[in-house]
Amino acid sequence: MPAVLSRLVLPPLSLSSLPVLSLLAVLFCSSFAAESAIRQTKGDYEDKFRQLDEVLPTPNIYRNAAGEPGQQYWQQQVDYKMDVVLDEAQRRLSTKQQIRYKNNSPYTLKYLWLHLDQNIFKNDSMAEMSTDFGGIGRRGPETSVGDGEITARLSLEELRRQQFMADNELGFQVSNVKSSAGKALPVTVVGTLMRIDLETPLKPGQQVDFSLDFAFNIVEEDAVSARAGYEHFPDDAREGGNDIFLLAQWFPRLVAYTDYEAWANKEFLGRGEFTLEFGDYDVKLTVPGDHIVSSTGELQNSSKVLSREQLNRLEQAKTAKRPVFIVTEQEALENEKEGTDSSKTWHFKAKNVRDFAWASSRKFIWDAKGYQQGGSEQPFVMAMSFYPK
Repeated sequence: MPAVLSRLVLPPLSLSSLPVLSLLAVLFCSSFAAESAIRQTKGDYEDKFRQLDEVLPTPNIYRNAAGEPGQQYWQQQVDYKMDVVLDEAQRRLSTKQQIRYKNNSPYTLKYLWLHLDQNIFKNDSMAEMSTDFGGIGRRGPETSVGDGEITARLSLEELRRQQFMADNELGFQVSNVKSSAGKALPVTVVGTLMRIDLETPLKPGQQVDFSLDFAFNIVEEDAVSARAGYEHFPDDAREGGNDIFLLAQWFPRLVAYTDYEAWANKEFLGRGEFTLEFGDYDVKLTVPGDHIVSSTGELQNSSKVLSREQLNRLEQAKTAKRPVFIVTEQEALENEKEGTDSSKTWHFKAKNVRDFAWASSRKFIWDAKGYQQGGSEQPFVMAMSFYPK
């Protein structure tokens, strides 16, 4: 049957014989049709209650019509091993990182992409360059555009943010990206993303190991309105005060590779979250010797970092009816009066999780209680809280 376009009767279309402009017109019409499927026909707005049959993705072998995993659904797996050093005086983090990436997809991969979230704090980041003065933009201090009667305004908090970013070199410093054989791997950094070109293509079912070093200066959370960083307490008895370090979005993380999008290629702009691959974590955190660490995963060396009294309290907390203080308020207040030149390494492991976060401070009060949550995978968990006075 002939195709009808406007009032002209045309022969059946053949993509191989279409001129370039005609092909573009067909693609434009297809795009317009998809968009108009949910656009109201009686006004210039979208019908939020219209049926979505025509716009939902077509079911396939990876995802069924209900959006559930299909018969051949897959997810990539990424395992991390990290040795971390927190320099409290410099407020700087340095890490040696090893990564194992398993390709469970049916596709061959020539390169890998990683998130570099800390690069959002660089002055030339897309987040900074694309923020309108007075617009919604990034989360943080307020600015407002003036009008005929009111001048443009810049809050003191925004001035503080700008001063902090001008005074400090921020963002990741990545080096020594190498294969398991010790060969340097080509790297391309694009804003908050980094591509690593593999030595050989990674075929389905195969895995690849590589390593890298990274470091960055930790931002002051209140100064830049970040999700993570350090919070300073200048009025503590200790000379110079104390800090609480909260680390999230703190290490290069593999970008998700999925059946519906392949590599997620959007930059981090400060709002929202990215999907991450599940995997196992083996993380050693070297911090000042008087710090208490809260972390994803399970502590592997409690006998080396906790006192005998703290170990006994932690054991009691497993069956206690009420939370037990592992570090009391009085102990925390006494602990924050001094500092130390010694260090301790806290060792944590986490299995089949999508991310890893942690916090460290000598100010922490710590309470804990065991909880029977049921289920076959992990029926017992420890509920813990870490907080300053």
